[in-house]
Amino acid sequence: MTIFDQVEKSAPISASTFSNTNRAEASPPKKLTKKMVYLVLTVLLVLFVVLTLSLLSLSSIAVNAATTVDSSVKMTKQESFRDSNGNLNIIGVVDNYGNIPVQITVGLNTLNKNDDKSGVTTTTTPSTMTDPTYGRIIYPLTGAPFKFIITPNQSLKGTAFISSIKQVPVPYYNVLRLNYSNMPTGSNKALVGTANNIGPFNLYDVSVYASVHDKNGVQIDSVKSNVISLIKPGEEVAFTAVPDSAISPHVLFFSCAGVSLGNAPMTILDIGKGQSISYDINGVVSISDFKYDNAKDSIIFGVKHYNPEGGPMSLKIVKKSGNPSSAVVSVMMDGKLYNKASVKSTEPKTVHIDLLSHQGIMISR
Repeated sequence: MTIFDQVEKSAPISASTFSNTNRAEASPPKKLTKKMVYLVLTVLLVLFVVLTLSLLSLSSIAVNAATTVDSSVKMTKQESFRDSNGNLNIIGVVDNYGNIPVQITVGLNTLNKNDDKSGVTTTTTPSTMTDPTYGRIIYPLTGAPFKFIITPNQSLKGTAFISSIKQVPVPYYNVLRLNYSNMPTGSNKALVGTANNIGPFNLYDVSVYASVHDKNGVQIDSVKSNVISLIKPGEEVAFTAVPDSAISPHVLFFSCAGVSLGNAPMTILDIGKGQSISYDINGVVSISDFKYDNAKDSIIFGVKHYNPEGGPMSLKIVKKSGNPSSAVVSVMMDGKLYNKASVKSTEPKTVHIDLLSHQGIMISR
């Protein structure tokens, strides 16, 4: 394993700023990251190896948890409109100002009307509608829109609220490149573009979402594209997200654009010649440039922490062939062999690496 450590500077960015930055699941902005760590794992192709790796900050071993997550998740001002079917639509955006990715469920209390045979409402029944945000995961300093549709037999009881918050310490993979304009296209004022898979693995159930705004910058709709069932590595696929026709004459631009990916794990890396490596990464980090280097027999990817203080990360890799006792793992830092690294095999198929970066990042089990 080779680790390169460098300090990265970047300008701050707000959670709801609209842009056409390329991101999947609303990619994390660079403000959250002080260090860029490149990991190069070297394993022989004939091995069966499980490697577990952790990145920990010296000053903060544990990620700031549920005590502050509620205060870091905010809902923007809610808006409403009548759609082309006459239904009332309640729209808004949920922003994540914290350091941990979250899954959000939004709720809305309603009263369901119970009519008699003559069509006269006699009673009402309280009910609560719940729906996830358009982005399945909201990464730090990003946001995702939501929308509720209220039918004629329902009436509102209050405003939308955050029903549940679930922390999901999963990595963000910067593997989907979006090409689009924030300006509407065509008579239906659609968000039109392409999604290009620049990663080494398949992407499943991909959809693009955005908030819709009028000339005053007010949100007037929340849109989500058709679901793309599969985007293969190197493949570019077109997408379209269309606002409701009732508000299309007022559409000026789109914001908070992002991508939602399905639940299929991205755990198989093709290394050529009919071989593949299974892997699993967990942690509050952004993963970029994930690839296999055939010449060096290495897995290479960049790592950026969401939390400026750093946080834990785990990596597990399985190679299903050969003699596990012949595993070769090297650790380098700043281009030099790091002799202080501790490499331990706790069982025939498991290798743990412990090291301490001079830049203040500790890698341990």
